[in-house]
Amino acid sequence: MFKSIATVGGWTMGSRVLGFVRDILIAGLLGAGQVTDAFFVALQLPNIFRRLFAEGAFNAAFVPLFAGELTESGREAARAFAERVLGVMALVLIVFSVLVEIFMPEVMGVIAGGFRDDPEKFALAVDFARLTFPYL
Repeated sequence: MFKSIATVGGWTMGSRVLGFVRDILIAGLLGAGQVTDAFFVALQLPNIFRRLFAEGAFNAAFVPLFAGELTESGREAARAFAERVLGVMALVLIVFSVLVEIFMPEVMGVIAGGFRDDPEKFALAVDFARLTFPYL
């Protein structure tokens, strides 16, 4: 048990250290200003939806259903279930991503409405968001 705790703790610490290094590099390369503001606002959008679709509600719903399918119907039925879910999820995410890319100025207006006061900063945030959103 100690080995498992040490492994999870070690990987978590490594992740935090790498995140800190990432933040230092971003600060060093971009500095403080409107480019950095636009970059971080643009990253919020895919992170929110990735948490929802990949790490949050979807994961919480899928795992018990998959486990139930596996125990009740066997490995092949569970695999078929997972493939169907993957197909539907891929289709939904593709359509959703295309729509968000098309309407990105409106979406960014909701997320970062204060950026509208500075058209250059707002345009930069929209451009960054269009680049980062497929990271979803």
